[in-house]
Amino acid sequence: MRRLIRAVAVAGLVVVIGACSTTDPPGPTSPPYRATSAYASASASSTPSAAPCDRTVVALDPGHNPVTVDGFDPVTGVRQVDYPNGAEDRDVFLVAQRVRAALSGVGYRVVLLKRSVRENVTYRQRVERAQAAGADIAVSIHTSPGVNAVFPQRVGLYREGTGADGEHLRVVFTNRATAVRSQRYARLIAARRTAIEGHPVAVTDNDFGGRAPLWSGNIPVIALIADDTPWVYNEFGTAGAGGSIAVPRSRLEDYARGLTAGVRAAVPVCAVSR
Repeated sequence: MRRLIRAVAVAGLVVVIGACSTTDPPGPTSPPYRATSAYASASASSTPSAAPCDRTVVALDPGHNPVTVDGFDPVTGVRQVDYPNGAEDRDVFLVAQRVRAALSGVGYRVVLLKRSVRENVTYRQRVERAQAAGADIAVSIHTSPGVNAVFPQRVGLYREGTGADGEHLRVVFTNRATAVRSQRYARLIAARRTAIEGHPVAVTDNDFGGRAPLWSGNIPVIALIADDTPWVYNEFGTAGAGGSIAVPRSRLEDYARGLTAGVRAAVPVCAVSR
């Protein structure tokens, strides 16, 4: 097949995606996290300041879709494929609800990018919801047996395959400012998850090779097309549970506490200028 790499500038994204030159903001200023057994305690290592501030906006993305969707992103042209995955759909929505309650309780503004387990919503629609909310960070929540990892955005990560016009298309992430934030947030979230969940959580790149009809590459599509929103994509699982196999409730609670602590470590409750 003839390979074609097209360059189409779209709001900082090109196919290859265009870089952004904005300056990275100061790092997180929230105090160290002290692990405890309850959500309220997990979020109580500091409290929101009484002084007025612009609240940090956290977008939570419970993974998967109640029906199979397969189409091309109207902005970048990348193929968007999503599907139901049994118990995972319910498990990750529960985790998202737990994290939302914990973060809202200490002053964050939290939006769910998928508003119910049964809502049909594409990756592009989720990204647009995060952008419309002014999200300072977006967190995708997934489960997979034996996989405990965090996938950040990095310059040079890509997806490629046959585009809507039948030609080969490669979409690359090159927004350096967003990638720097995503990687810093990913390290902090992984560290808090490791401490609370009781197993190592790696910061790494994904691998979508050999997973047709998904395009090959090494970044989740939702993170690829979110050019100006720092995205941190999470997987959680035990040796025998995750994905379509339900995760025990106690372990989902650990996952939610780890994510809550990780977000609090990554971004302060009062928004930093982006």
